[in-house]
Amino acid sequence: QVALQDLQTNSKIAALLPYFVYVVSGVKSVSHDLEQLNRLLHIARSLIQNPFLCLGSYVRSLIGSVLYCALEPLAASINPLNDHWTLRDYAAMLLSRIFWTHGDLVSGLYHQILLSLQKVLADPVRPLCSHYGAVVGLHALGWK
Repeated sequence: QVALQDLQTNSKIAALLPYFVYVVSGVKSVSHDLEQLNRLLHIARSLIQNPFLCLGSYVRSLIGSVLYCALEPLAASINPLNDHWTLRDYAAMLLSRIFWTHGDLVSGLYHQILLSLQKVLADPVRPLCSHYGAVVGLHALGWK
């Protein structure tokens, strides 16, 4: 919690931003571990809430990592005891927060997000967990 709070408020970490974004983009390598995925999403949240950071070109990378957690059939979702649904809910909320706070930094971001969510919903081969992630993602973005 202390480290996440520091990431959220520290004005001197701008030089480290590429490294933090690189760490967060490693979601695919830990898709079997819900706890690690949750930690990576919390790091992303702290970075986007830091008013001293200019995310600029890193927004697309963060969106990609968050979309992965929301939409992909994670290795951890094979075990019915794992609560990957909560992770998908959190990723959808984070997706919305990134869009509404930093969406103006990247042109076409809204269209890119909607296209990703729509593509998953329109694919009948995708598993229920992916469809769920797309629905909660759309819901989190709002009715417009």
